[in-house]
Amino acid sequence: MADGGEDDEVPGRVEDILCKRRDKEIMCQPCLSKDKKIVADKFCSTCNEFQCIDCSGVHNVLAIFKSQKLLNANVAHVIRCDQHTKVLDYFCEDENKLCCRTCAIVDHRACKSIAEVGKIIGKMTSSSSDLDDILQEAKDNAEDIARDIITSKDQLVQDVQEIHAKIREMRDEVMRMFVELEVAIVKRAKTLQKETLDNLEKKQLQIEKHLHRVTAYLETVQSIFETGTPTQKFIAEQKMGNEVNFVCRNVNEECQNFQTMTISFDFDEQLNLPPKSITDFVPGHLTLKYHSREIVNAVNKVMTLTPGSSIGLKKTGDDFEQPFFSGIDFLSDGRLVAVDNNNKKFLVYNEKFENVGSYQLSFYPLSVVAVSEDEVAITSGNEYIIDFLRVSKANEIR
Repeated sequence: MADGGEDDEVPGRVEDILCKRRDKEIMCQPCLSKDKKIVADKFCSTCNEFQCIDCSGVHNVLAIFKSQKLLNANVAHVIRCDQHTKVLDYFCEDENKLCCRTCAIVDHRACKSIAEVGKIIGKMTSSSSDLDDILQEAKDNAEDIARDIITSKDQLVQDVQEIHAKIREMRDEVMRMFVELEVAIVKRAKTLQKETLDNLEKKQLQIEKHLHRVTAYLETVQSIFETGTPTQKFIAEQKMGNEVNFVCRNVNEECQNFQTMTISFDFDEQLNLPPKSITDFVPGHLTLKYHSREIVNAVNKVMTLTPGSSIGLKKTGDDFEQPFFSGIDFLSDGRLVAVDNNNKKFLVYNEKFENVGSYQLSFYPLSVVAVSEDEVAITSGNEYIIDFLRVSKANEIR
């Protein structure tokens, strides 16, 4: 292990580990050098290494290492810059962004208000429990849906079995007719069951993915607010806020769109049989019923709104009219997309609200909505048209 402070980091030494997604495990670096894969539990800022419990235990045994600061591995991941792997100890109030020393010099030279995080904590109000509450609510909702899916699957199987029993009871009264009826209805019910179970399986995989991410974020946030310093808590809230809101928004959308399903079969009161095959005329109705969940928001928060960035809609050289944005939306990476009705344009803006892409439309657009990570749909104001455009990471539009 080497002596030194946070500024003595060797570039690239831990960058690959720090820049991994948070839902993947971070490995112990000393163990990796021995071809062992063991999950890291701590991070030593002096040694500049992620370490497992056994490797970090030397800090509690040898006096020379006892003065070195050990952080929870997840906390260390959150409070460091993804690009430069240095501690995020500055905050740019112009762009409302955290930055390390290198970021402050390279990316924020033109900004007028950059201060150390420790000096601005007292000026800014934030609840340390906001992220915890949001994540806990999303986790609870995700767990509710997971339980509802299991219940719905069991209920579907049970319903189909009950339909089978109903048909057998009726067959005793009119055997000839219900021999064919049993085959026809059960086959249809099984097909409907299979299709519905397939859809529920897909929904279950999706919600389990969200649940995994929410749980991982929640554990990280709880660990930070239990063991972290005020500076670390502030950094975590600023850095993880957008990611937390994104995953929680996905969970909430799943909650709002989810419907439980039951299946039933009801016989007609009078059997009026036409002169044709029983498979063409079924004296009953096979129906699939949907029941929407009621979403109850158990957390009431007081929100403080502060002025942010804005876009000045000014006429440019290739504009015929003063710009008029009739529709806007956001891509999943934070870029803003808009349609200019007056000039028949589709526009893309980065996080600083700088125009980085433009596409000339053949009609007057009405609105725009992001339908995937890189695709948008644009509607027309006076024609039956929907245009689909793809926007690449490099802001190329096609």
